[in-house]
Amino acid sequence: MDIYVPRGYEADTLPVLYLIHGINGHEGAWQERGSAVDTLQALIDAGRCAPMLLVMPDCNLWPTEERPLTRGGRWKCVWRYAELSHEHTLEYAVSDLMDMVDTVYHTSWCAVAGLSDGARISANIARVRPDRILAVGMFSPVVSRQQLPPDSLLAGCPDMPCIDYHVYVGRTDMFRPNGQRFHRRMERRQLPHSYTILPGRHDWPVWRVCLSRFLEEIQKIAH
Repeated sequence: MDIYVPRGYEADTLPVLYLIHGINGHEGAWQERGSAVDTLQALIDAGRCAPMLLVMPDCNLWPTEERPLTRGGRWKCVWRYAELSHEHTLEYAVSDLMDMVDTVYHTSWCAVAGLSDGARISANIARVRPDRILAVGMFSPVVSRQQLPPDSLLAGCPDMPCIDYHVYVGRTDMFRPNGQRFHRRMERRQLPHSYTILPGRHDWPVWRVCLSRFLEEIQKIAH
């Protein structure tokens, strides 16, 4: 994983944002292509975002020996990836990672965000750790009804705080219908969320904008 610790960490208890990449990504993808650290630091310097930790784990489902075969083969590998995605091991691995981060750093609340299939993983992480996650960012999500919050997270449930979901899709994104269906299902269940359509398609220029908007949105949690 890559971890970014902002200046002044020693003096503060900081929130944590876990960033999940998409299919065939790696722990450096969000910084190398998504400019995550630069985006966060620019918002902090502008006073539009409070300092927070960024944790960017390697959530690539492919076994190490198979990864060279997946380069440039998005569609020919889709069935194998779908098979791997049903194992649901990553969500629990990230849950363990969250406990480890909490023991090493002075942390407060947590949020998680992911792009494409990483949005599916992010929503699943929130289902596994509703005690820890307060907001979920879903950028161009490839999701189904299985990623909806469980009934225990329904608005007004006294035993568990509600999680805020923020769904962002590109206007010409091939997976825009997935995000729209998720939004409508959330509406029917009266769950707190936002749904934003942005110019662009299923690519990094859109996801960089999604990250910036999500970082500003989750600042409301701190207040």
